[in-house]
Amino acid sequence: MSSSGWRAVLVSTTQAGLLTWGLATGAAALIHGGEAAASAAAGGGLVLVLSFLSLALIDWAERHRPHLAIPLFMMGFGIKIVVLALAMPLVQPGQWLHPGWALGSGIAVLLVWQIVEVLSFARMRLAIEPDA
Repeated sequence: MSSSGWRAVLVSTTQAGLLTWGLATGAAALIHGGEAAASAAAGGGLVLVLSFLSLALIDWAERHRPHLAIPLFMMGFGIKIVVLALAMPLVQPGQWLHPGWALGSGIAVLLVWQIVEVLSFARMRLAIEPDA
């Protein structure tokens, strides 16, 4: 995959994630008010940041160390899931947090991000072993 391929995946997934994050936050604000909106923004935002960072690392690797792109992709995905799984039980929520909105927004952003990522890969030709 060329560096423009990873960049295209990063851009399309980020756009979809931001749209989903905004919709979830807006829905929370309309339905349950400001604290619910802040909860949705926090949950979806955490997923958005971790997902962006993992793909941005791969985009960088493709341009500077192409042989590391696929291993970093796999490692980044695993780290993202572990961090998200650890964040839930370890972070003590404040009284303002609406757990349903935070979790729902996070799941929505994650699902949309992953769907757009898979669809982006499906449209591309991906070399299993990049040229050295």
